[in-house]
Amino acid sequence: MVIGLIYRNETTKAQFGQIVTSLKAGFVALPFTLNGSLVGKIHESGCHAVIVEGNDDGDQDSSYIEALIGELSDTPVYAAFRDPGVDIIRRLMRVGARDVIPVPPAEDDLKRELSRLKAGLGQDSDARKGKIISIINSKSGSGATTIAVNMACDIAAMDEELKVALIDLDIQFGSVSLYLDVKWQANVMDALGQASRLDKTMLSAMMSHHDSGLYALPAPTKITRLDRVSSADVKKFLAVIRETFDVVVLDLPKAINEWNEEILKASDDIYVVIQRSLAILRDARLLMSYFHGAGIEESKITIVDNRYRSKHSAVTDKQIHDTLKIDSMVRVANDYDSVMGSQDHGMPLSKHAKHSRISKDIHQISEKIVEELTGEKREQAGLLGRLIGRH
Repeated sequence: MVIGLIYRNETTKAQFGQIVTSLKAGFVALPFTLNGSLVGKIHESGCHAVIVEGNDDGDQDSSYIEALIGELSDTPVYAAFRDPGVDIIRRLMRVGARDVIPVPPAEDDLKRELSRLKAGLGQDSDARKGKIISIINSKSGSGATTIAVNMACDIAAMDEELKVALIDLDIQFGSVSLYLDVKWQANVMDALGQASRLDKTMLSAMMSHHDSGLYALPAPTKITRLDRVSSADVKKFLAVIRETFDVVVLDLPKAINEWNEEILKASDDIYVVIQRSLAILRDARLLMSYFHGAGIEESKITIVDNRYRSKHSAVTDKQIHDTLKIDSMVRVANDYDSVMGSQDHGMPLSKHAKHSRISKDIHQISEKIVEELTGEKREQAGLLGRLIGRH
């Protein structure tokens, strides 16, 4: 694989060159001043992809990058900026840029992207069909967002070969953005509002990257009417996210309407988050009845017994099973302090409270998902892992 770099300064050339060559890939550096002969040089060098350093001075004019993308229609083009504005990112992605990456480059991120590029050479890039995992509360406030955020971060961190996305579809009261300390490029309504022309390139431009390896798209910052979204928008959106990512975790609103039903029917797995109270159990029963009437297969559904405490519960395991008529259930420990601390610091539980019971419980759920996706059993570490493996 050969990577070309069109650079404006020597520092950028050195930074990208060190990372590309460490992957044992060819590296061709061409100064921006070559102007008209750039395309010819790229073709002569046999570049499989090109990184173009943008102009960070003045108004960050990107017209020359757009022109290159048009002339290099068969070659992936990445734009590189020190601090691009959202408008620049959207403009470039819409005309076909593969991605917009930072200057200086984040080494791990760039290596991961170039490794994916290399793996995809000669293969059908549209062959991807990602797994959609939906998380929904049986009653508002049951903890679905906590489960969704930490599950997605865990999956992304466990296997860097998997491209993982977290999307907050609670367009009225979504709070994914509170859990992750990232610079948000766009929100989910930016994607749904342009669903008719949405593609992998545009979606990728809107996603923000978390240091766990996760890509995320938050809910809007203002309450949005549910009827602003149509089933047609959702169908297109789901098709594009399946093509773009290996795993997509959706944080769904507690609402039943046409487009939310479209998502639930398209989901490969649905996690229904409950807590041990009679009121919540009643709502969960109503939700299960709805699933059955909508033709959603029971095999897709797992109950998440959230904020579980072994003592002082008014609801027993038997009551849950008898009421919901479902055997697939996982438990997540009650740990309010760890969850609030994680949210306040904008970091997943695996970083904020790695050894907490709740972090370990969610990790086990995520680990099972990764094993199903990769077909590989993950090793349990240490004595505790060996003891768990015997049961």
